[in-house]
Amino acid sequence: MVLSTDGYEIDSCLNGVSAIQKVTHTEYDLILLDIKMPRMDGLEVLEKIMEIDKNSVVIMISGHGTIDTAVEATKKGAYDFLQKPLPDLHELKLTIKNAIEFKKSRDELRRVKNEFRESNRIIGNSDKIKNVLELISKFSKLNSNVLITGESGTGKELVARQIHFESDRADKPLIEINSANLSEEKIDRELFGIIENNNFIPGKFEMADGGTIFFDEISNLSNEVQTKLLNVIETNSISRSGSNVDIHLDLRFIFGTNVNLSEEVAEKRFREDFYHRINVLQISLPPLRERPEDIIVIIDYFLEKLCMENRIPKKIFSDKAKDMLLSFRWPGNVRELKNLIERLVITVDKDIIDHDDIELPGTKHSKEFSELFNKNMSLNDFQNESEKIFILKMLNDYKFNISKTAEALNIQRSHLYNLLSKYNIPTKSKGK
Repeated sequence: MVLSTDGYEIDSCLNGVSAIQKVTHTEYDLILLDIKMPRMDGLEVLEKIMEIDKNSVVIMISGHGTIDTAVEATKKGAYDFLQKPLPDLHELKLTIKNAIEFKKSRDELRRVKNEFRESNRIIGNSDKIKNVLELISKFSKLNSNVLITGESGTGKELVARQIHFESDRADKPLIEINSANLSEEKIDRELFGIIENNNFIPGKFEMADGGTIFFDEISNLSNEVQTKLLNVIETNSISRSGSNVDIHLDLRFIFGTNVNLSEEVAEKRFREDFYHRINVLQISLPPLRERPEDIIVIIDYFLEKLCMENRIPKKIFSDKAKDMLLSFRWPGNVRELKNLIERLVITVDKDIIDHDDIELPGTKHSKEFSELFNKNMSLNDFQNESEKIFILKMLNDYKFNISKTAEALNIQRSHLYNLLSKYNIPTKSKGK
């Protein structure tokens, strides 16, 4: 009667069996549940309610309450426990208001998380992507370290997020760290936390406690930092700078790299023991050029998403435009394709984007090839000149990384070095 007067819509029942039936068919913002009831007691009903909807907010009520009963109810998922006689009306109303606000906040947080998951979804129907999704589903149920490998732009951070979201740690923090920004000078403050002027500044390890921590571009870590991380991974504990007390953590570690770590180990640039510790489970992401059947799916997905986000009328690509995009190598992978689509969605003032609206990277090299066709030269000279132009284009695509360029050309690194020497092409000291 009191709650109805305050504008709440009330439903009620006299026993646990009928309560379970109602909860099965109706979502309630709050459930007030007595402990002593005929046929089923309140704790049994609470268990059943949580099986039906684990997000239910339940306040238990009892005239025979004990500390043990309250603790048991909380463990089974109760939001709060009230003992009869109930508190005065003001306090009771406040408890109910807080419980409903808690549910609204949690529902909103869940909605935001679902939107975040959707925005980080891995797009594609190819066998290679289906295999990646199967591994994500399998590994998310485990607690072992995962190493995600793949070229830049293939979506390593998306895979790390999916593993976290599908794990039992989904309600705990996911902390992402770019290893390239993690210098020896910053590691204590960033990761371990420090005590300054008697004030504790927590690091990301403690911030991630209970959840997942993802180190991307792990090959950038120095030997000294690798040693510190190895100790944390092996012991699952840390000690803060300025303190000798060990702090035990519950963390799941995921690592990402766009570099062949086996080669790094062989060249003594990466610790072998650290490599074996982080490489327990592995997911290898295929480059976009190896799954061309996903390109149209990705195009359609980002077209719709970007038009909606920018409040632009829906646009489509013409068949010629799609054929053009299908023919491109995409050295920057999905990230490069998404960036191109976003640029076209915003800059092209037409509902249909055509092939002549698209300016792909490599225009300079296309012009050089065009000029080559009109030159008066022998077949041998043409072969040499065109090979040089093509090698330069591939080097630019892969930022002069020799290993990746050789892999993309499907030749040995030694062969590529010979070609660079033959055509007097400098390496710019950018690649490995």
